[in-house]
Amino acid sequence: MTMDTGVALHLDRFYSTESVQAWKQIIGEDLHYHFGYFRGTETLETGLKQTVRNYYPHIPSGSNVLDVGCGWGGPAQLLIAERECTVTGITCSTAQVNYCQSLGLQVWQQNLDQDSRRIPGDYDVIISLEMISHIRDKLSLLHRLRSCGSRLILSESCAADGYSGDRLTFGNSIVLCTVSELVRNLESAGWTIQSMQNRRVYSLRTVLLWQQNFERIYGDSEPPGQLGVLRGLVDTALRSPRGWCQSFPLIDIVAN
Repeated sequence: MTMDTGVALHLDRFYSTESVQAWKQIIGEDLHYHFGYFRGTETLETGLKQTVRNYYPHIPSGSNVLDVGCGWGGPAQLLIAERECTVTGITCSTAQVNYCQSLGLQVWQQNLDQDSRRIPGDYDVIISLEMISHIRDKLSLLHRLRSCGSRLILSESCAADGYSGDRLTFGNSIVLCTVSELVRNLESAGWTIQSMQNRRVYSLRTVLLWQQNFERIYGDSEPPGQLGVLRGLVDTALRSPRGWCQSFPLIDIVAN
């Protein structure tokens, strides 16, 4: 499904303006920029790492992994250290590429929404944590991923089926699909879904911990750039946590 929003956002600039240190103050030293998985009062870093560890049963040790939307390399570093994987990352952000490469990670820069070339390589596992929402033509990207990988681990913030609000969000960088649309796109691209779950409730503590960091660093001041966009999401979610969870499920899918 292609969603024509009429909005052309410069994603590289969106994800490259604020310093790495500014991000570490909010999302943690290991720079996992995704929702965590919490069952109690775990720390932010523990919950963020648990999200990745939940996928370990589907990532054999030593796998050749493609991380689509690798950010600053948090998940990649974990997979290398704990699963002995070989990891290649893709991000649209110049700043993220430079940071990942400074850590010795293999990462290249590509805006997958604008550059439709075939993704090179042949991978045992493709992992993509909360990145597909940035893509307007989600079906096209899922087709391209099908051609270079045997297994797809996908985590995606969606709009609930029947949601009638605005799907263009997060500083106009995200266009949400519904859960049913995501499933149809995956199946149309040739993927067979093996497992699927909504872990939004388990992710909610992430937002609370981000809020605490924002208050500690910025108080009542508006954070700069995309940090301000993230704080807007945090404030919205915490105004009505139950309603936010119901309207915006976080869907984890394993597909072959």
